[in-house]
Amino acid sequence: MQFQLLGRLRDAGLLPVTPRNLERARAVLDGVLDEVARRYEDELAPAISRVWEDGIASIRADLREMLRRGTEETTWVPAHFELSFGLVERRDRDPKSVDDPVPLDCGIKLRGSIDLVERRADGALRATDYKTGKARATDGTIIGGGETLQPVFYALTLEKLFPGERVDSGRLYYSTSNGDFKEVVIPLDDEARRAASDVAKTIGQALEEGFLPAAPVARGCEWCDYRPVCGPYEEQRVKKKRQDRLAPLLQLRKRV
Repeated sequence: MQFQLLGRLRDAGLLPVTPRNLERARAVLDGVLDEVARRYEDELAPAISRVWEDGIASIRADLREMLRRGTEETTWVPAHFELSFGLVERRDRDPKSVDDPVPLDCGIKLRGSIDLVERRADGALRATDYKTGKARATDGTIIGGGETLQPVFYALTLEKLFPGERVDSGRLYYSTSNGDFKEVVIPLDDEARRAASDVAKTIGQALEEGFLPAAPVARGCEWCDYRPVCGPYEEQRVKKKRQDRLAPLLQLRKRV
């Protein structure tokens, strides 16, 4: 919905959204949401109509509030939406998307899609990754112990996709009421680049040595999709594994 909405707002000359054009932007939003909701309702055939309608109403409320908050942003203007790289099969993507994965200087070749790329008046770029859950990252986060990688790695990707242009930062945007519309901005500075290199080195070393243990963080198994494979006792079993070999991973997890 966000991809369709931003594209149509751009085509209608309604970006950036301002207090003066907010109502027109909301009219576009309602049209996009109704259209997308009808399509997915036909595909999914929800069993309980009221539950479906309440879910759509919740999405509508969040998107309307996101638009309103966008009128308060005077520094960054949306430029590209669903900017993908290495995802040839993706249908909804920005015209500036590329078919090949992007090789980064840290040694990682990346495939993915950046939800939103914004541009500042001085030409600087920022990569935004939307989140729909509760805000778990905090101000000052860079890679979050290796669990919050999109802002830094997407910012590095922008440098490759737009050579010669300055990339200012990456951003997590919890764009729903569930996440209180919180944003966490991570500057693309020397510390962020070192963190990306440490991630690449730790992963690369594990692959070279063939040492890929299940070593969850405390309570990590509670939300893991692989629990049916590993079972519920992996946190206890990892204590029996060689801690010296786990040292690089444990060290990475200490990074903010």
